[in-house]
Order: sequence, then C-alpha cells, then structure tokens
Amino acid sequence: MLRTAILVLFLGIVGCSSYKPIDGYPQSGANGFSETKLGKESFLVRVDGNTNESYEILRYKLLRRSVELCPGSFTLTKYTMKRGFVIHAKRVHWPYVTANLTCTSLPIDKSVLFENEV
Repeated sequence: MLRTAILVLFLGIVGCSSYKPIDGYPQSGANGFSETKLGKESFLVRVDGNTNESYEILRYKLLRRSVELCPGSFTLTKYTMKRGFVIHAKRVHWPYVTANLTCTSLPIDKSVLFENEV
C-alpha cells in the first residue's frame, strides 16, 4: 500500500512538471510528447525530454500518454531509449523514448454492466 501511494505521488509530481505536447523541434530545445497514428488502434508514441530528465521520468510520461490514448488496456512494444544529438551553433543533446502502442480493449462502460430487471 505504501509503495502504491509513493508511486501515485511520484507520478503526480512528474506529471505536473513538464507534461505537455511538444511545441517545436527537439533540436531547438522543445520537449514534450507526440504520437503518430500507425493504424486504427496503434500509435508510435514519443516523449522528448530536456537534458535534466532521466529516462525513467520520460518512461512515466510515455505511460501516461499511452493511458490517455488507450483508456482500456494496451501493449507497448519496441521500446527504445535514445539521445538526440545535433551540432549547429552549439551542441544540443536531449534524451527521448519511443514505443509502439497498441490498444487491446476498450474501457468497460459501467452504465451497461447491470440491467435493472425488477
């Protein structure tokens, strides 16, 4: 129970820190999440971070975005952790994670779980 409370608290703090859609290009310092639709119920999800974010934090953000895209259940495959690198006027490094997301079932509609047979 204590572990669950700590995890929820950590996700709340991480989620509020910089969880947002990406606005711009990572090469220019933008960070956030993005997704590309691969099929009817599948996506390529990517989370770009800043130089101070660990892969663990980025993974939590990827999971959060996955839950938003697939509110039922889902599977993640081809999970990768990489570091982008660009040289122009200065060196730019940023960590990012990607995964293929497949929605496997829809959430349960609680309004139709029970029928009133009086």
